[in-house]
Amino acid sequence: MKNRILITVSMVIMLLSSESCKKFLDELPINTVTEDQAWNNGSDAEGAVAAAFAIFRRALSGLTIDDTPATTRYGQWGDYYFWGDGRSGDWITPNNDSDWEAWMENHLLQRSEIEPLSNWRLYYRAIEQCNLVLEKIPQITDGLTEERKKQLLAEARFLRALSHFYAARIWGDVPINLTARNVAPLGREPLKEVMQMVVDEVNIALPDMPWRNKGTIKESMSRGTRGAALALKAHASMWLEDYQTASNTVQEIIGSNVFKIVPIDGFRDLFDKGESEEVILEMYYDNKKGEFSDYYGHIMTYYLTNPYTSRTNLTLAVPKSKILEIYPDYARDKSDKRVPEFFQSIDFSVSGNELRPVLPDPLQNGEREIMFAKFRKVKDMSYSLMEAPVPIFRYADVLLLKAEADARLGNVAEALLNLNIIRTRAGIPLFTRDDQPTVIEEVLEERRRELTGEFHRVYDLARLGRLHEFNPYITEQGEKDGAGFCPVSREAFANNPNMEQTYYWQFNQ
Repeated sequence: MKNRILITVSMVIMLLSSESCKKFLDELPINTVTEDQAWNNGSDAEGAVAAAFAIFRRALSGLTIDDTPATTRYGQWGDYYFWGDGRSGDWITPNNDSDWEAWMENHLLQRSEIEPLSNWRLYYRAIEQCNLVLEKIPQITDGLTEERKKQLLAEARFLRALSHFYAARIWGDVPINLTARNVAPLGREPLKEVMQMVVDEVNIALPDMPWRNKGTIKESMSRGTRGAALALKAHASMWLEDYQTASNTVQEIIGSNVFKIVPIDGFRDLFDKGESEEVILEMYYDNKKGEFSDYYGHIMTYYLTNPYTSRTNLTLAVPKSKILEIYPDYARDKSDKRVPEFFQSIDFSVSGNELRPVLPDPLQNGEREIMFAKFRKVKDMSYSLMEAPVPIFRYADVLLLKAEADARLGNVAEALLNLNIIRTRAGIPLFTRDDQPTVIEEVLEERRRELTGEFHRVYDLARLGRLHEFNPYITEQGEKDGAGFCPVSREAFANNPNMEQTYYWQFNQ
C-alpha cells in the first residue's frame, strides 16, 4: 500500500433513532455484539469466550443480510476459500459462474453478490467480543478459578490477535482495536505494525495457554492452544520477514511432540472429521450438537457434486492441466499419493438422479471435469450435515513454513529436512538440490501442492508480492498499488469522515 490510509473500525450496526442523519458519535459501533450479556460467574465467562470463537467462525464463512442490511446476500459462501485460494490462478469455475469468474479475475467491485467479501464487519465483531472478555472477566470471582481465568483471558487475547491477522492478510493495512466499545475513528495501521502487534499479543498469551483442551481432537483444537498461538506467531513473523523468529517458533511446536505428520491413509480423519494429530487449529461443525452447514456456508457445497451432494455439475475446480503442472511427479509416474486423495473423477454419464460412481482414475475426466475432493461427506446427495473442518493451521503447514524460513536464512540442510518429511509422506523422491534460491522455490511449490484448497496460496503469494506472477489479471504495478488485497467495503464509508479506499481500488473494479 502506498500511504497510511485513515479508516474507522466503528462502522454503524444500528441507529439510536430512525433519523436519517445522526452525528457520528451518537451511533453504536458495528462491533458492539454482547455488551448486555451477564458477566457474573464462571459460566458467563465460558460462554463469552465461546461466543467470540463462534463469531470468528462466522467471519470465516461470510456475512449475510442477517449481519448487515448493506448486503443482499442471504447465505454464507465459505468466504475463507475466496480470500485464500480464489485468486491464486489455480482455480476455474466449470459452470462459468459470473460471480466466481469476477473474483478470480480480480474484478472485486463489479458484482453486488461478491461485495460482502470486502466487508470486515464480522472480524471486528470477534475482536470486540474479545475486548469485552479482557475487560470484564478479570472482575469475575464466582465459579472461576484463577488458573481458568488466566486461560480464558489468554484465549481471548489469542483470538483477538488471530482476527487482526486474518483481516490484515485480506485487506492489508487494517485498524488495530484493543479497546472495548471503541467509537473513535481509528487509523488504518500499516500491515507490518499489525503483524508485530499479533506477535506481541501472542507472547503475552502463551504462558497461560495449554497444549490441549478437553474433549476430542476437533473440540480441543478448535479453541486457543499453545500450538495454535505458536503457529500464529510463526505466520505473522514470516510477514515481518523475521525468519529466525519464525523458525525458532516452529521448533517449539516440533519440540512439544504434540503433533505429527500422519500417513496418507489418515487423510480422511484429517480432512473429513478433523480428528487427527496433525491438526493445530481448525473451525468445525458438529451435527451431534446441532451444528452443521447446509446449502451455504461450507465450501464443500461448491467443491463437491453427485454422489456427495445433489449438484449435477461442478462450480469450483482445478483444471486437469493445472493439476498436472502442480503435481509433476504424478504427471510423470503417478507417484504422488496426494492426487487421488485430493481429486476425483465422477461418471457423469450416469443420471443426476442416481448416485454417480467414482471412477478409478482420479484424472480420468476432461480438463474442466475433475472434482476437488480433499474434503468429503457421506455419499447421500444432500446438502446437509457438512461437518468437515475448516483448517487454519496444521503440522505440515508449519513444517513447510519453517523450511521456507530456514532456506531464507541460509540453513539449507534444515530446510531440506522438513521439506523432505512432507515429500516422503506423499511418496515422491527426496529433493536434493542445495542452492538456496532453488530450495526456496521448491518449498513454495510444496506448500502449493500440500495445502491446495486449504486457503493459504493467495496469502503466501501476497506476502511475497508475487500474486501477479500466477494471476494474469493482476499486474506487477497493480500488486504494488494494493491489487493483491481486497477493497474496503462500501459500508465502511458510511458516517466515516476518515475513510479512503485502498489506492489500487480507487481506480479499478
